[in-house]
Amino acid sequence: MIRTISTSLALLLCSIGSCFADPVHPTAAVDDLGNTIELSRPAQRIATLSPHATELVVAAGAARQLVAVAVASPSTPETHGLPRIGGPGPLDREFLLSLQPDLIVAWHSGNRRSDLDWLDAAGIPLFQSEPASLDDVATNIRAIGRLTGHTSTAAARAAAFEQATGTPCSAVGFLPAYVEVWDRPTMTVGGRHWINAALRTGGFSNVLHAQDRGVFVIADEAALRYRGYPRISLKRTFDDSEDDRLADLLSRPGPRLADAVAALCDKRKRLNAHEEPSVKSR
Repeated sequence: MIRTISTSLALLLCSIGSCFADPVHPTAAVDDLGNTIELSRPAQRIATLSPHATELVVAAGAARQLVAVAVASPSTPETHGLPRIGGPGPLDREFLLSLQPDLIVAWHSGNRRSDLDWLDAAGIPLFQSEPASLDDVATNIRAIGRLTGHTSTAAARAAAFEQATGTPCSAVGFLPAYVEVWDRPTMTVGGRHWINAALRTGGFSNVLHAQDRGVFVIADEAALRYRGYPRISLKRTFDDSEDDRLADLLSRPGPRLADAVAALCDKRKRLNAHEEPSVKSR
């Protein structure tokens, strides 16, 4: 509990009025696709195209520079009242242009390819986030901090995130668990996904980690083989239950994964370790 509270305070520190942007100077950062984004001055009008991108910008200390956030972004004091953009349909390009953004933070695999290509062709600086690990989340925070003039704040928050997610659960061994993504069709997660790092730090091991895949559809008959294992569900039930809160925390690769790891560790400690054999770290 102490670690969770400390982490949350560290990540929210200086969120409103208690820290200052770094001096204005030409800046650059590399996104998850290896593209270098160069700005003549720190971005002042930022729009995000995915909820986790919004969380990354807030964590980097640049909440006040947001002019619009993605639909389904968490409702927080930092995002209250901001226009919502994106969603399941095509991007409202005319509205986005009217905001005059000088930096877009997008989700490479989650946003429409045609929209991302249009932004690139329009010459709007575009940072494409695609974290493949917990380390990548911290790297994203630092990179966005450089692009927005909050290098020091972002570095401190990234370090707090690394500390929270880099310390394995004190429970002995790893408990194999089945990850449920969806049930119609039945979907789960293989070894090529950032959630595996969160699971292992929290004391679990994905029973399908050997599958060189991300999220994939699994036959119902195959899924039944794992019905005796503890289940980590990413399905929201919106009943404020423990499992629903964990599913929410694990829903996107952003700063809240620090709290997800702590919740996983608590869950791991409560489970009877003798129900399933633990596995050694690979």
